[in-house]
Amino acid sequence: MRNGRAGGRRLHRAGSSAAVAALALAMLARPGGSRSVAAQGVGDASWTPLTSTTTVLPASLLVADDALVFRTDATWDREQADGLSSYQGQGLRYTHEVNDRSGRLSATGYWATNLPDPAYDRDDDDGDGRWEEAEITAGSRRPETGQVYTSLVQFSRWHGKREKGVCEWAWDRRMGQAEILSQLSRELLGEWQAERFTLTYDTEPYPRVDVRPTLDAAVTRATCGDARPGPSQAGVVVTFAEPLAWTEFLALPAAGEGRWTAFEAVGSSDQDALTWTCGGPVSTELDLRPCRDMGITPDGVVAAVGYFDGAAQAELRSSDRVARVAELQDAVTGLLFDVGGFGVERPGLTVNDAWWEISPTGR
Repeated sequence: MRNGRAGGRRLHRAGSSAAVAALALAMLARPGGSRSVAAQGVGDASWTPLTSTTTVLPASLLVADDALVFRTDATWDREQADGLSSYQGQGLRYTHEVNDRSGRLSATGYWATNLPDPAYDRDDDDGDGRWEEAEITAGSRRPETGQVYTSLVQFSRWHGKREKGVCEWAWDRRMGQAEILSQLSRELLGEWQAERFTLTYDTEPYPRVDVRPTLDAAVTRATCGDARPGPSQAGVVVTFAEPLAWTEFLALPAAGEGRWTAFEAVGSSDQDALTWTCGGPVSTELDLRPCRDMGITPDGVVAAVGYFDGAAQAELRSSDRVARVAELQDAVTGLLFDVGGFGVERPGLTVNDAWWEISPTGR
């Protein structure tokens, strides 16, 4: 999440003069603002990957081929990894962003990556009900030279639209394009806020499609607003002691009232021997299917965000299946620092958990 306003979106870029752009690029190439370093990475920065290739893949959310996955493969060389490491030492983290500025698609919240200790966020910058911006923020570990790091982010042509007081699924068949860029982010109020960012360094078009698909009557209804937690419920980030099967995860907690809103799972991929993380909204219909659709074999759910009452929280804190329960920095609080913006997820999909702290390899 980037911003020129406190806690909100990015500094305005459209229409910037060449001189301003040159100054911004010069700042990006200067680690810590102390010494000049030749920028070699994508986006003309000293901390971005040396190479980055994005492809658009067909995907499914509600029905076959109603979604797209933007797959980005990136590598760092030693110089670029050193540049990023210098910022990581200052508490900043690398963030990969996919942004559909044409406003046709909406991020579903489902994602996967082999970047270590990742967190996800999505934003609706213009308040049109579509999440046009999605980000994956990596942890504090220095990238391994030459290792291919892959980020998969799902978008769909479906979005919720209110008609005659009822929220229905709307379909956008138009063509458009998504932009790829990078940023350096710092955690603030439970969200990752950008302190530096590149200009767009890759643009991926997607085509116009045919008429709206027919949805089965059993498909989950669209949502045009966030279901608010109950008056006695508070948000928590739960890190489990070990990967849980989907049914085991949903069975917790047995006491009290509340609901899970987002999950993270770890697993493997045929691509490499690294730990892969995938996540997204908790859906009893989809369970871990989005992870499998993106080529991840899940070991189980390792962390989740939810809103629960006191009895439910007490059970979670005493459970031997739970390693840690932390208070959720609810994104609603972030609204106070996002004057004029709509770019917060309520309840949030950002799971800032402790899994990689208690399991250093991620598995």
